[in-house]
Amino acid sequence: MLNINILEKKFGKTIILKDINIFIEEGELISIIGPSGCGKTTILNIVSGLDTNYIGSLSGDFSKLSFMFQDDRLLPWLNIKDNLLLVSKTKDIEEIEELLSLIGLNHILNEYPNRLSGGMKRRIALIRAFINRPKIIVLDEPFISLDYPTSMALKKDFLIFCKKFNPTVILVTHDLSEAVHLSSRIIFLSSTYATKILDYKNDNNQESDIKKIDEKKNIILDLYPKILEGKI
Repeated sequence: MLNINILEKKFGKTIILKDINIFIEEGELISIIGPSGCGKTTILNIVSGLDTNYIGSLSGDFSKLSFMFQDDRLLPWLNIKDNLLLVSKTKDIEEIEELLSLIGLNHILNEYPNRLSGGMKRRIALIRAFINRPKIIVLDEPFISLDYPTSMALKKDFLIFCKKFNPTVILVTHDLSEAVHLSSRIIFLSSTYATKILDYKNDNNQESDIKKIDEKKNIILDLYPKILEGKI
């Protein structure tokens, strides 16, 4: 069990986050949605220990945590094997080959990032996030700026790794369909300052059927028409 308890977070004199309390079960995948600029990424920075200047507390084991960003952050002067070896704690090339094989990328081990498509580079970044078998993964809009087929393929790979390693996952997204597709709960935030306004239990069970996702998304929007504006 993880407990994220942010009583207050300021930038200067401006309150960014207030009274955010989120409980997460081990192995659970939750999404966080809120208006642009409301402080979603700041929550991830606090959870990952990048930002300690806030009033509140974290309880649970946050020691083995991995972060996946919006861009791939691969080093262009290293090939894929060396990019992954650089972050791997075990330096086990067989493990790297196994992870690449899981999503059909074992043939690019010796390629350089500039030879890969944007989607393939994002899939390598996904492997990097899982390579040290973290207990917690936090993701900051990792599927953004991808065309629909590429995004869906990356989400499929993401779920393959989640089922294999069973981490606790905190996903920040602006896309309600994405949250409905992937997560068991969706935490909705208000606009400035951000506070939790709805903790929605989602029963989609990670099905990728577009029609079902749209139906469940529309149920939420019918119940809470202004929820994506940060209003309940």
